[in-house]
Amino acid sequence: MSLSIVIVNRNRAFEIVQKTLDSIYPQLNDSIMLTIVDYGSTTEYQQKINALIEEKYPAINLILCPTQGQLFHKTRAINMVLRDCTATYFMVLDMDCIAHPEFVEKALILASENEVINFPYGFLKKEESKNLKAFNDYHVDFIGGLTGTAIFNTEKLQSINGFDEFYHNWGAEDADMFDRLERIDVHTNLYQEEVLLLHQWHEKGYRDIKSKQPFHSYLEKINHEYYTLSRKRNTTKVNINNNWGLPCDPAAYRLLNEPVERWEFKNYLQEITGLLTSLVEQRVEQRVEQPVEIRITKVLKNSKDKIKKILNKKTKPVLDMDLVNDRLLETIILHYRNRPYFYEYDRDLSVIKVFI
Repeated sequence: MSLSIVIVNRNRAFEIVQKTLDSIYPQLNDSIMLTIVDYGSTTEYQQKINALIEEKYPAINLILCPTQGQLFHKTRAINMVLRDCTATYFMVLDMDCIAHPEFVEKALILASENEVINFPYGFLKKEESKNLKAFNDYHVDFIGGLTGTAIFNTEKLQSINGFDEFYHNWGAEDADMFDRLERIDVHTNLYQEEVLLLHQWHEKGYRDIKSKQPFHSYLEKINHEYYTLSRKRNTTKVNINNNWGLPCDPAAYRLLNEPVERWEFKNYLQEITGLLTSLVEQRVEQRVEQPVEIRITKVLKNSKDKIKKILNKKTKPVLDMDLVNDRLLETIILHYRNRPYFYEYDRDLSVIKVFI
């Protein structure tokens, strides 16, 4: 009986990372493997985590994805490991958890082919998270419910094409998986006998709207609406129209540094509509060797426009830049999510740049 554990990471603070790895690393052996998929941490961060793994945790497999400037895509990162996994069981673990010293052993005892065992978190407060203690000495603030950490039968996950890669950032991807497994008679059991995982407190920096990193203003709400519709449609198998679990080719990402064209747009309604339509209808999917730079800048209203508005004369309709940002990211999620791309939105300068 073997187990493959995957942890997806992006720029998690190293003190949190080390507590997580120090707790799980002693539980690994020849049949219990751990893979970390670092999906788009800064280049400097990836260099540091690579050095850390080589020095302190050599038995861990590290996959570095050069996806800086992309939306966080946890489901794809998980599926990279799941797709070709040959272990009997598969587990997703978060990079902010402290594992009980016997966590893996107990998880394997509980594991079965037609049941998913889900492990709730004991949440720690900010100050308690900073402490270094034995597992049972931590003071738990409260115990949560259903989480993203569970032990699955690998073949059952693979049979429904893994995690749904529509989901980006955080929200609903784990509940969606549990529901789809229920439809093939694989039931989820919430393990409540004891707390085997502690959740370390941390800030939710990925929601910082001031960052130039891709940020969709209501993406998590879209995730939940999509999940609701999936339930109504009794969806089981996903990723039908896209390859799933595709690895990231570093060579393809390096080509983004050498765009062959620049497409310039203003945030006029017709220009943005034309751009988005073109991206869908004439996808540059096969033009990996010829990336383009798309640059969208905000229209600066002049006195002539103001006079036209006062006189009720027609002016070209303009879209709010935040709306342009959201629509463009939605297009990428639906049509370009497996493609190398780099996205940046400078809200101070009102400039969106996309290399794709």
